[in-house]
Parts: sequence; C-alpha cells; structure tokens
Amino acid sequence: MIIPMTRVQIVGHKQDMDATLRELQRLACVQLLDATQVHPGMHGYALAAEQKEIETLNYLLARLHALLALLPPLPDETPEPWDQKGLIESIQAELDAQAGELEALAQERQQLLNDAEVLPSYADTLSKLMPLTPVLTQLRDYETVAVLLNNPAAGLMDTLAAEMQEIAGPLSELVWDQVDPDHIGALLIFPREAAPKMNTLLGRLQVNPIALPESLRNVSFQDALVHIYQRLEEIPRRLKAIDVQLQESARTYRARWLGAARALNRRLEQLRARKHLAETQHTFVLVGWLPRDQLEPLRQTLEARLPQALVVDELLPTPEEAWDAPVLLTGNRFTRSFHFFIRLLSIPRYGALDPTALMALFMPLFFGLMLGDIGYGLTLLIIVLWARRRMAPGSGMRDLMTFLLFGSLWTIFFGFVFGEFFGNLGHLMLGLHPLWMERSDPDALAPLLLFTIALGGMHIMLGLALGIWQAWHLHQRHELWERAGKLVGLIGLFLLAGVVARQLPRGWMTPAAATVIVGLAMLIHGLGSVGALLAPVELLGVLGNILSYLRLAAIGLASVYLALVGNLMAGKIGVIWIGILIAVLFHTLNLAMGAFSPSIHALRLHYVEFFTKFYEEGGQPFHPFGGPDPFAS
Repeated sequence: MIIPMTRVQIVGHKQDMDATLRELQRLACVQLLDATQVHPGMHGYALAAEQKEIETLNYLLARLHALLALLPPLPDETPEPWDQKGLIESIQAELDAQAGELEALAQERQQLLNDAEVLPSYADTLSKLMPLTPVLTQLRDYETVAVLLNNPAAGLMDTLAAEMQEIAGPLSELVWDQVDPDHIGALLIFPREAAPKMNTLLGRLQVNPIALPESLRNVSFQDALVHIYQRLEEIPRRLKAIDVQLQESARTYRARWLGAARALNRRLEQLRARKHLAETQHTFVLVGWLPRDQLEPLRQTLEARLPQALVVDELLPTPEEAWDAPVLLTGNRFTRSFHFFIRLLSIPRYGALDPTALMALFMPLFFGLMLGDIGYGLTLLIIVLWARRRMAPGSGMRDLMTFLLFGSLWTIFFGFVFGEFFGNLGHLMLGLHPLWMERSDPDALAPLLLFTIALGGMHIMLGLALGIWQAWHLHQRHELWERAGKLVGLIGLFLLAGVVARQLPRGWMTPAAATVIVGLAMLIHGLGSVGALLAPVELLGVLGNILSYLRLAAIGLASVYLALVGNLMAGKIGVIWIGILIAVLFHTLNLAMGAFSPSIHALRLHYVEFFTKFYEEGGQPFHPFGGPDPFAS
C-alpha cells in the first residue's frame, strides 16, 4: 500500500538552523521541498557564505574516494565516528601525510601488473629473433629496427631490401631468417637521418616494428631478454610485498576514512539542504513531505531536543499538491518483494492504487498454472530456497527468488490438479491421478482453454472495477465513463457468448444485447468526440486482452508435451542409464524454460493487460533528507 503523506513546516531562529538540520538528518523522515514555492513571497536561502566550504568538502570527498579505492576492503569493517568540529582540518592533514606513499604503491602495483601481462610477449618475440644477432646493440649513428612477420610475408623481404637501398644506400643492411616454422625475423639497420623515410616505408608496406619498452631500447637483445626474465621473476615477490603494505594501511586507515567520508558527506548534505529553505532577517522556514503517522513523533522529538522557540506545523496539501506527493510503498513479508516488479515499470502516483498485493497473488498463480507439475515445482522450490539464502535481503535477485518461491508452491498445487509429476512419470510409476483434468488428454483442451479465458475475464474485470473506483476517487470523469462502459460492454459480450453456446436461455439474448449497447454508449460518452469511431475498437481491444490469457494454457501444454517426449524417448532406449540421462536432460531443459517463460508471460499479462485498466504510473519515490549515503556500505 501507499503510505499517507502530509507536509510539515518548521520555523525557527537562524541560530538553531544547523541543529535543526542535523536532527532532521538523523531522523531521516522528511523530504525537503523548496520553501519559496510554498511561500512565494519569501526569499530563498543564499548559499554564498557556504560555497567555499562546499568546494572544500567536495575536494576532500573526491580524495577520500580515490584513496579508499586503493585500499583492499576488510571483512566486517565499521566506519569510525568523527566529530564534525575540526573534521576538515584533521582529515586534510591526514590525507596530505599518507596520500603520496599510497598513490606511489598503487602506481607501482599497476605497473607490475602491466609488465606481468606484456613482458612475456616481448620475451617470446626476442627469443625468436636471437638466432639472427644475439649481441647486436644500438650503434651511435644508426637505428636498429626488429620485425617479426608471418611466413606468407617472405616475398616482402626482397621489396623491403630494394627500397631500403634507394632510401639509405649502401649504409643500410637487412638481415632476415626463418626463426620458427610460422615466423620470419628481420633486422633493419640504417642511418639515423633516414629514420623518417624508413618509418614511412614500413607504414606503407604494413610492417609493424617491435617496440620494446624504453628501458630496453639501447641494450642488446640478449641483455634485454635477461632483463625481462629477471623482471618477471621479481614481479610476484614485489606484488606480494606491496599487497602486504596496502593491507596494513587498510587496517590502519580504512575504517577511519570511511567514517570521515560519511561525516563529510553528511556535512555536505546539510549545507546543500539549505538551498531548500526560505529566510527572513532572523528566521528560517523549512517545508517538506513526511509520512502522516510520523508527524507527531517528529514534533515531540524536535521539541525535546531543540529550543522551544521552534514551531512545527502541518500544512495540509490541496488535492493538486497531493497529486505530486512522493510515494512510499509498504507491505507485509509476502507482498514487499513484489515492489521490485512495480519499480521495473514505474511506481504508482500518490493517491492512486497500489497493485502490489494483487500482483503478489496473481503472478505466482499464473506461473504455477503454466508450469503445473509436482516434480518441477519441488525441484524449483529446492533450488530457490538454496539460492535465496545466499542473496542479500532487499536485493532484486532475492525479490525474484521470492516470486519463484511462491510460484513453485502454486506449481506443486496445479501439479496435483493436473496429475503431473515430471510429465506422465507420476502416473506410470506412482499411480498419480489428476484431481481435475489431465492436460495431455485431447478431450481436456476445450475445458482448459475455457478455464484460462474465464480466469482472464475475471482478472480484466477486476482491473476495470479498480479503474472505476480510482477514477471516482480522483474525480476523473472521462476515465470513469470509459472504464465503466468497457466493464458493462464486456459483461454483455459474456452474456451473448453464453446464449450462443447454449449455456444461457435464449431469452437472455435481448438483455445481453441491450447491455452491450449501454456499454458502448457509456464508452462513447467517455471517449468524447471520437467516441463513435473508437468505442467498438476499444471494446474489442478489451476482448483481445482476455483472449491473451490463452497463453496460460498454451505455454502449459508446451511444457507438458516436452516432458512427455522426454519420457517417451527415455523409455525407447534399451540401455537404462542412457534413458535416464536423456530424461534428465529433457526435464532439465524443460524446467529451465519453465522457470523463464512463465515468469515473462505472467509479468506481461500484468503490465499489458491488467495494469492498463487502472494503473496510474509516474510517482516519485520518497527520498528523505538524511537517507542512505554513498559511503553507507
């Protein structure tokens, strides 16, 4: 449900403003509003005096965030509390003393990781070039370029040698050979003044030189290779030493700096909150939304902890103002997890209906109806219980697991209804019989389809009834007539279908037709000038929404037939262990599809068919001043 909200106004002396903001931040129950919009004649609070402190806080928070990212997290770390008095000076001095060493360690560690990644490729390349000239060093006035080419490039060597002679004359040299079955190694030696033209030549021929690190460019290949192997041998030891140093620093500083970051962030939040205030020469005015049942506790707390001169009043919002109130959803343990699916779409506007409870009922029911197998339900239940215990409370994945938990229970229920245990395995081995119908029986198709249509009709009519109530409550006259017309017309269509199917007496034909006509008239009135054209289309659209619920039967039949095929194939195999393997593979695939596809279609039936009949989306979530900050975890 949506928690009822109201507005609170707090008026006090400016000298008590900081204490008031700190207390509201601690209570975290008021979402601040721009007070000048509520009182247009008042001036907004000027933040010019606080601007320098805001810039300093932002700078320190950025430094703290960067340094905390360098330190490895510790298990069960608790931020240390900091007193805001002298906080900026203390943390700034501490960061100045420690930042340089930590940044140097982190930079060295990153360089070591980079070297560990790239140096093996250099070592491999140099090892292949060693047979050409193991002791060659850079000559004083000459450039030496090494290249490694694939075998098909052997014909390129003659072209490269000829063009080198044109550019550098007899003072150039090209040495090349087959260094392994797949590669050709080459050394190009030429005067330094010819380097620009040689680079152009290599680029034109698409020959990429081997670019060694800067520290290895003026030594022989043999010395470079020795240096690389020494470096690779040294890297693990040095990385371990740096990690030990960073771990020590984390034990010393992480909890302190997390606490400092939290304190700095809370102070910054207090300063930024001032832009929502209005002021006179001696007083400040604060206005905000809060849950109505928290108004009196807030007043009592502020009166007990702050000066009596502080005035706390309720400002009752007008209907138009209440329409823009923030939304705070609540529910019991059963429904709270389904807020996840509401937030995937958009939370409802304040004053509208919260469909969470209905979603918590129907979505698992639809899931269970589609899967409808005791064996699949039990298997899914065990998997979900195991996975759910390993997920953080309040996370989206845990909410999804909660839905699958209830869905698996409905799956077991409908498994008994349809008499299915891994398809017909329960009937063959356990003598299991359906309580109502066997879905795989061709004679059961018509009753199953009629059942899903009836379920869909009931769901859609419930949505229209909720839409009528909400339109009445929100004084939406056109929506009221439109939804009422759809509901009445739909009832008339069901009556006509009953007469045509000979389930109702023929004497009901005239009242049924009259009901459809009345529904169309109401729909035309609700749609306005284009109602005469759109009313029949809209009514047929609602009928199409109901027919969409046939997917509950279709997906269920696909699941049961796939299970039957798996059992049939397993039974045809003469070797028992191969038959068991085939059955396990089929049922695993069917269960995976059965967990995914029914979830998507159950969600679609709510979003597209059900919610469109009453749901007013576009609400803004409730974000109280002093709520969770980015350093809280």
